[in-house]
Amino acid sequence: MGSEQKYFSDNNDFHMAMKPGKCVLFLRTCKIWQFIRFIVLNIKMLIVVRKSH
Repeated sequence: MGSEQKYFSDNNDFHMAMKPGKCVLFLRTCKIWQFIRFIVLNIKMLIVVRKSH
């Protein structure tokens, strides 16, 4: 198996669907990281709304 093939799924329906790495899986399931992302996105939205009014 080639080094780049380890990132792709063996499922017949999704030949080119990439498998997430360990870091990505951790960030998707970490509640602390999700809370930080939530706060950052809310701040960005507040900035956009404040500029439009």
